[in-house]
Amino acid sequence: MARIAPSLAALVSLCVSPLFAGAAPLFPQPLHLTRQVSDPISGATTVVNEYGYGNRLVSVRGSLTSIADYEKGELTEIDRDAGTYSITRFDVVAKAAKVLGVPAAATEQRIRREPRSLGAKQTKAGRTAEFFQDDVDAKPMKQSIEVGVDRTVMVSRDALEVLLGSAYPGTRRSEHEVVLAAAAASRSADATYALPVEQVIRYEVEGQKLEFRSSVLRVGSEPPPADLVSIPAGARLIDSRIVAVQREIDQFDHPTPPPPRRP
Repeated sequence: MARIAPSLAALVSLCVSPLFAGAAPLFPQPLHLTRQVSDPISGATTVVNEYGYGNRLVSVRGSLTSIADYEKGELTEIDRDAGTYSITRFDVVAKAAKVLGVPAAATEQRIRREPRSLGAKQTKAGRTAEFFQDDVDAKPMKQSIEVGVDRTVMVSRDALEVLLGSAYPGTRRSEHEVVLAAAAASRSADATYALPVEQVIRYEVEGQKLEFRSSVLRVGSEPPPADLVSIPAGARLIDSRIVAVQREIDQFDHPTPPPPRRP
């Protein structure tokens, strides 16, 4: 069966320098989301805490913390169990995504029809949200996207793209376009967007069906705890997985020639 990328991107269409040239911060007020992510491939359900503050997005999953700094253009990853941390520039992350062939939304798909309204209903977490649905042409698979948005919590478009993972150095995908259209202020010139509180992506490939679900369990305004965004004392600086994969690909594409034989 064809390999399917999860709906959520691992953290990060924007250019870092222009974004912060005199612009307001992404998150003027702290935003804390507790999110539950269900992956049918692994069968795992994971709880992730995300903290947006200033120009940073912090993601905490168990002992792993990722800090995407959109002002510095750096991704810091901390593994407290292993006692290690890494710092990767955004341009390296973007290059790795390109090399690994992360599919981007086609240009013609960016001018989309409005997703179909499903009305207000309850999310899996019991929140009331306004739901929308759309199908994406993702041959050879069928892909259906359902998104629920909470219009009592509004963020800027830049902040929403960061939360979706479509902002640089991430890759904007077709499902991001659906979410952006659903979250946009309806028939309004308002530049703010509603917070997506549930995203469901259903795939059908060769008769097999899979469903990825991301549900926001709680919305708060707390900043991240200081111990989660600081590098632990004694932690070792290592290359990130992104850098390691990039190095392996480079070595495969440009292998080191064997030393010449002695006569």
